[in-house]
Amino acid sequence: MRDTLVRDHGYQPALDGVRGVAILLVLGQHAPTRPLIDGFVGVTVFFGLSGYLITSLLVAELQSGRIDVGAFYRRRAARLYPALLTVVLVTILVLHIGRQDLSVTQVLAPAGAAVSYTTSLFDWAGHPFATKDYFNYTWSLSVEEQFYLLWPFALLWGYRRRPRLFASLTLALVGVALVLDVYLGLSRAVKYDPHEYFGSDTNALPILAGSLLAIVLSHGWLTRAVGHLASYGLLAVLLLPVLAYLNDTYHPSLVIAAGTALTMVTLAGVVTRPQSAAGRVLATRPMRWLGQRSYSIYLWNVLARIAMLRLFGHSVVGDIGYVAMFIILAEASFRFVERPLRAKLGRKRSGAPRSAVATLGVTVPPPLS
Repeated sequence: MRDTLVRDHGYQPALDGVRGVAILLVLGQHAPTRPLIDGFVGVTVFFGLSGYLITSLLVAELQSGRIDVGAFYRRRAARLYPALLTVVLVTILVLHIGRQDLSVTQVLAPAGAAVSYTTSLFDWAGHPFATKDYFNYTWSLSVEEQFYLLWPFALLWGYRRRPRLFASLTLALVGVALVLDVYLGLSRAVKYDPHEYFGSDTNALPILAGSLLAIVLSHGWLTRAVGHLASYGLLAVLLLPVLAYLNDTYHPSLVIAAGTALTMVTLAGVVTRPQSAAGRVLATRPMRWLGQRSYSIYLWNVLARIAMLRLFGHSVVGDIGYVAMFIILAEASFRFVERPLRAKLGRKRSGAPRSAVATLGVTVPPPLS
């Protein structure tokens, strides 16, 4: 293990592994037998990792000149929309064939919310769509993209002028989000409360915390404190599935708060000490494979879950079929839709941001980045 902190901008394979951990937690909740009741903590891990990586990229752009906001949004669209639109179209076809009890409006409305990143707003308001699980998983994509609708401008107007003050304000926002989550979690007990579970404000905590960590590390601030956190990286990785195994569905915001803390410790460990035990475990080939395909897996696993529940119910056989089905669908989507179209659209639309990404040396994630 390396005992000193590193600020290496080379490729960090363990970050793909962190994404792999996140998708495993989500799959543990979605599997027919549902071994991980609080597996939604995986979404919190995705949010924290996304905040760290996207903010690292934007800060690197600012330090080398400016943020090309238009290019940023084009890159996001090229990265996200090909796979998302494919799954949405397939889901519409599945519903047309298998759910003739639903009207055209009942199918197209949630599909429209999915591609416009507004699903979470309907869920948060207590108005879920009639299609339920078929499109509802896109709530997490909505929360993330709503954040990034504003964050580049916040960095342009605030961070560029006074980085330390901006970091202090971000820390204050992290504190406000933490207080909100703890207050909601302790003040009431409602199973999967829509505000706690789907709220853009309650889920802002991990994204803001990840963003703050990116700013701190980019400047080399608080190296002693970050180094202390980094020493517990492996423990944090091991505690994430323990947290996901618990049944705290009546206090989801407390799970978000705990998951955020574990995610930040994990990130501090693998980023600053890549040769640590946590870094080496998460950089293994299976974890990197999962992480690189996590977006496609996330998009396709719900259709696989619904199919297996109808065929085999809540059974181990259903779990096996679920894994096999989403792996096949996700691999095909990754190879023939997500990766080739991202490369094609990236070359066509913008060449300048590629240098910033190369300088940063990390793989920027999609939502469930």
